[in-house]
Amino acid sequence: MSREQEELVQKVKALMTRKFGSAGPEAMRKLFDAYDRDGDGNIDARDLEGLLKDAGVGNGLTRGAWIKGIISAMDESGDKRIDWAEFSKAVG
Repeated sequence: MSREQEELVQKVKALMTRKFGSAGPEAMRKLFDAYDRDGDGNIDARDLEGLLKDAGVGNGLTRGAWIKGIISAMDESGDKRIDWAEFSKAVG
């Protein structure tokens, strides 16, 4: 795992702990659902931007590059969105 990937996972787990009291599977699902703002079962670029901002990943100038890289790395189905299976595999 690259340094950037490790940083991302650490910050997302810290966000889970702040919001839901743990970084376990139940908290991970709650976090996913909280950022799946339209409830379609996917986190798209706009949803991911909010998650990254809240987790303290990147800044206004670099967050777009983070989003593009994360979706490219995590999106196994090629639909430019992250579903629960992709999210839990990457963060878990």
